[in-house]
Amino acid sequence: MNRPRGLGRGLGALFPAAPAAVEPHAAGTTVVELPTEQIRPNPLQPRRHFDEESLSALAQSIRAHGLLAPIIVRPADDASDTYEIITGERRWRAARLAGLSTIAAIVRAAHTGEAIELAILENVQRADLNPIEEASGYRQLLDEHRYTQEMLAQRIGKSRPAVTNALRLLALPDAVQALVRDGKLSAGHARALATLPAGRARQLADEAVQRGYTVRELERRAAARAGAARSSGAGTPHRRR
Repeated sequence: MNRPRGLGRGLGALFPAAPAAVEPHAAGTTVVELPTEQIRPNPLQPRRHFDEESLSALAQSIRAHGLLAPIIVRPADDASDTYEIITGERRWRAARLAGLSTIAAIVRAAHTGEAIELAILENVQRADLNPIEEASGYRQLLDEHRYTQEMLAQRIGKSRPAVTNALRLLALPDAVQALVRDGKLSAGHARALATLPAGRARQLADEAVQRGYTVRELERRAAARAGAARSSGAGTPHRRR
């Protein structure tokens, strides 16, 4: 039997497969209407940036057609009448922007680690994270679930080199990471810069943005500067006699 990759034990079972989702399904997947004001974001949600224009467009769609898929929440640890989002924060934000007082939701009993994992899985599958957010999400899973990179790669349906390359971006200087988060540099650009010391990486990143370097061009320039740095470094050591 072929199993869908990347779903792990979470999202495939959590999202109802058809519009009839308003009927009870497996345990924990009954859709209910919850007040939007009783729902709050997960503070450990890997996604940090929500484009205002995109949210506005989604809000207009919700006004016209309603919410097509429920969000998933869990009871908050500190209040019985409050819920914390596991997946669907963007839909919740857009629903509030659209003026909805309630939102369709699946209430799931999930501990914090599982909630983080499901949030990351959903965002990765929907390509909703920028490369830095994605890498930070992987780091969370490695640290909190004690995964190896191989286990994480299997869990999210990616190759181990893809996970390793993503994690390398977290070693970049904050200023370079900000350029990636803002979409001014791609993950490919960032990986090329990861081979350089912090100061040279920042300098070349700014240059790449200003001059519009392709990934190939940036790789070539990064390799040249890395070679120049080695040549001008310690020099040729003296031989012992």
